[in-house]
Amino acid sequence: MGMNEGKVIEVWQAAPIRAMTAFVVPDGCRDVIVTSNKLGNVDVHVSPLFDTTLAIEILPNQHLTGYRLQAGTVLDEAALLSVLAEDEHNVEEKIATFASSNANVYEALSCMREHGGTVASIAAELGVSERTLQRHVQQHSGKSPLFWLRLARIRQSALALVTGNTTNKTASSSVCDIAFEFGFSDQAHFCREIKHWFGVTPEQLKTRQDLIEQLYQAGY
Repeated sequence: MGMNEGKVIEVWQAAPIRAMTAFVVPDGCRDVIVTSNKLGNVDVHVSPLFDTTLAIEILPNQHLTGYRLQAGTVLDEAALLSVLAEDEHNVEEKIATFASSNANVYEALSCMREHGGTVASIAAELGVSERTLQRHVQQHSGKSPLFWLRLARIRQSALALVTGNTTNKTASSSVCDIAFEFGFSDQAHFCREIKHWFGVTPEQLKTRQDLIEQLYQAGY
């Protein structure tokens, strides 16, 4: 198994002036987040991978800078946090020192995102056994192949839902049509998955601009 250097795919910033609750949708990426306040206090933490939308309480008068890591990046979190505790500058350079990605696992994640299907079909596409695929993806990404398949499908189908377009580019906002297009067993299955990952119904998702915007941001 070859190794490639880990990658920061997006840097984001936020500086709320009042307390707020931010709803963060699963995107398959971990973020290194540096938080500072007017007193000069600095805190650094790494977000976990999660499979449901989280409600995060944000305090006012803080400045947050997030470094979003490419899906599947392996991070020596303890070593990175130790170095950043001494000096929080040059974060991207420090991330590059302690982050890496497995080339074969990155290929597997790309295949799952692009083709979907089942763990068996992805293993066949890659020419490996299901057991090998399961073991290496879990080991190097922290999640199972099924997690990545479900995440890719729900993000793609949710985007189709809010834009009204299926992957075949046919104008349709029908929940039933999109459920069929993305291989859900039925409309109810699709609705359950939307509720599980986003915490809302399909109709509610269409009105949640804060969630919709995140579907367009860098992620898996």
